[in-house]
Amino acid sequence: MKIKLPLLAVICAASYSATTFASEQNKNIETISIIGSRAAVDKSTLAGSVSFIDADTISASGALTVTDLLRSFASINISQSGPTGTLTEIRLRGSESNHILVLVDGVEVNDIGQGGLVDFAHLLVADIERIELLRGPQSALWGSSAVSGVISITSKSASDLGKHKLSGSVGGGTQATRQIGVSYKTRQRDFFLSLNLNHLGTEGDNISRQGSENDGYRNTTFSANVKYLFNEKHKVTFNARLVEYETEFDATDFFVTGLSIDADNHSKGEQVNSLVRWDFTPSDSIWSQSLTYQLNRSQSDSFSSDVLSNDSFSSDTFTGGTIGQTQRLTWINYIDFGASDFINIGVDGVQEDFKQSGPIVYGNPNQTQDYRTISILSDGQFEVASKLHASYSLRSDNSDAFDNANSFRLGLSYTFNDDFRAFVSRGKAIKNPTFTERFGFFPGTFIGNSALTPESSYANELGISYTFANSLSAEITHFNTKLKNEINGFVFDPTTSGFTAQNIAETSTRKGLEVSLKGDWTDFRWAFSYAYLDAKAPSEVELRRSRHSGSATINYILSNTNNIYIQADYSGTKQDRYFPPYPRPAETVELQPYWLVSANYSHKYNDKLSFALRVDNLLNKRFEDVVGFVGQSRKVVLSMNYQLN
Repeated sequence: MKIKLPLLAVICAASYSATTFASEQNKNIETISIIGSRAAVDKSTLAGSVSFIDADTISASGALTVTDLLRSFASINISQSGPTGTLTEIRLRGSESNHILVLVDGVEVNDIGQGGLVDFAHLLVADIERIELLRGPQSALWGSSAVSGVISITSKSASDLGKHKLSGSVGGGTQATRQIGVSYKTRQRDFFLSLNLNHLGTEGDNISRQGSENDGYRNTTFSANVKYLFNEKHKVTFNARLVEYETEFDATDFFVTGLSIDADNHSKGEQVNSLVRWDFTPSDSIWSQSLTYQLNRSQSDSFSSDVLSNDSFSSDTFTGGTIGQTQRLTWINYIDFGASDFINIGVDGVQEDFKQSGPIVYGNPNQTQDYRTISILSDGQFEVASKLHASYSLRSDNSDAFDNANSFRLGLSYTFNDDFRAFVSRGKAIKNPTFTERFGFFPGTFIGNSALTPESSYANELGISYTFANSLSAEITHFNTKLKNEINGFVFDPTTSGFTAQNIAETSTRKGLEVSLKGDWTDFRWAFSYAYLDAKAPSEVELRRSRHSGSATINYILSNTNNIYIQADYSGTKQDRYFPPYPRPAETVELQPYWLVSANYSHKYNDKLSFALRVDNLLNKRFEDVVGFVGQSRKVVLSMNYQLN
């Protein structure tokens, strides 16, 4: 059976946990969720499944992109259209790739110009302090995109008073991979400043199954985080993140194979994310408030050339582009009743603008569209009985494009003792049709459907967690989700001989089980996750979702100066859609299961200088997440980090 390896890992982890652990770890590590509510909430009272990756694990992994780290989370399915830098989508708990909300330093980075999804290929690990994943429907807290969960990425901040910290890193490796970064942090009394600049480039691999032309990638990311405490009552925070990238990709052979074929196509993109927040906390008051403005702007342009012939390409031709911009103004009032009881009440206003451009061929793709939504929201938590906490979140959306919609989440969390807790929740999430689904126009391939209605997701969740001897923790969660009015973006339209989007009349279901284990033994830390998924749509095949997936990581501190990190990720059998040349109809094909193993060895030469050797796809496994697009081959990168002061 194909699940033998994941099951064997579960058995091994369980038997290992019976060992007497010698180290005493702080059991409160990673107990505060920054996205489980509009206020930080203790994980022990949170009625939901939340996972963390801390700074030590991020550093030990040596990973260059966030995608490499997210593979370790339960119920994550990654679809990457080739090697580093190519389109990377994530499906959580069998959801669609635009059903997960991603926050970077509190700013939503979902690209409404690209269907509301996040291309995780452009999220670099440099200067990241923490990654948090909150599963389940969170629309009531965070809006339309948070159907299956929320991922929050937090940057490192300045902490040492009066210190100026300047550090630099440089790395290089196979496939002409190069990395360089500079970071500066300082805290001067009530002023905090953090600046980070990082560049990643690679000549890459060949995406297609045939040919020899490599497809490269370049990414330059700058981020700035500023915080100023005027006094005990007033605090102002400013974040900014700028990304420029270029991705090379292949063409599609529409005449012979229907698969990718060598070509010198490429896309260029820019992302701007920023936030300004004012926090007001009166003295001796149970009330406080925050006012936040966010800007998220993403631009992507694609260029194509003729298919490779005699080792040369034609000149670039602009084939199309999109600009998506989201502005959000949020006012939150927080009322603290003491202990863990609180209420948040707020107003959320969103302005979304979409622009599509391209050459006029068999139709005009050039257009601009916009949405406006005003929402009233509230969430809170109360200890209704000894050790029993009830939580809620509610939202009412008033949109100028769709009917008014309501979403909610209700939960109970019971703490039996300091080691054992259980939770149950039910929620409803809303996902509005995207601009692409309603208005997208790609001549000869796709025409949008402006009559689409929003999707509605109803989810139940039940989980238990237990901590053994402060050194081993386990969590098991069962979820059951029903998705109504699911949007199918691959419906053949005989009038145009292309594809369009339609709401599915039947109800789609996604249910499954998640198992997570973590342990510490002296200088040995390990983690294991496994997820079973049963995703069904009555009239359509649910694509790119593994029934079985899992991950195992080992972080071994050899000495004060040497560390080894190993991560093995399993992706089970998946279905995908293959479009053969006309007139043959589309086919459903099976993508084979695979293990991806990565390893990192780090050496601390002294207090200022350290080295790391990272190997991706250690076993050089050939795999495909998307039919016809070959995944990243083995890559080796040696890096050096120097702390100037």
